[in-house]
Amino acid sequence: MELAQPKAIIALFLLAVAIGLLSTWILLGKLEIPVSGLVSNPTGTVSASVQATVDIFLKNATVNFGAVQVGASYDTSVNYSNASQFLLRNDGSVKTNITITAIGLWGSISQTAGSSAYRWNATNATGNTSIPTNCADSNQNTWYSVPLTAEDPSKLVCNLNFTDANDYARIDIQITVPTGEAAGSKTSTITFTASQA
Repeated sequence: MELAQPKAIIALFLLAVAIGLLSTWILLGKLEIPVSGLVSNPTGTVSASVQATVDIFLKNATVNFGAVQVGASYDTSVNYSNASQFLLRNDGSVKTNITITAIGLWGSISQTAGSSAYRWNATNATGNTSIPTNCADSNQNTWYSVPLTAEDPSKLVCNLNFTDANDYARIDIQITVPTGEAAGSKTSTITFTASQA
């Protein structure tokens, strides 16, 4: 009986070694260690989808001509000392088309299409090439009457760029004070509406 115990111990030892080798082989197979060495260069992929956003901002949101004279014309394109132009920026992630409508400025006249009493002009801001020279409804460096109803907006800017440092449009305002205009403070609210180009 003494001989049976060493045989059992040897058999158990060999079984343990076999199980250990089999486990090591399975573990190494799952680790996928390259045959050529221990260096591995797996690759991964990162993806994202940027949503289209339409977002405009008026950096200069006030045009104030100050005291003006009846019958005289004033505009911000010739660096009139008391007024700066609107400076519109595209903060979105797509090119935009922008329309303009306003509340009338003068009480003494009916401001209709073709009126020279209240006009706008859109151009690229200094150092920018953010808008094309021509739009379907308007051209740069051309004066247009400010539309006074939402039913008849003017396309102010088309395809305004969104890339930083190239996303500004300059909107100048020109006024001619009607000869029959009463004295007092005059105010007009202009609404700029943006849509994806």
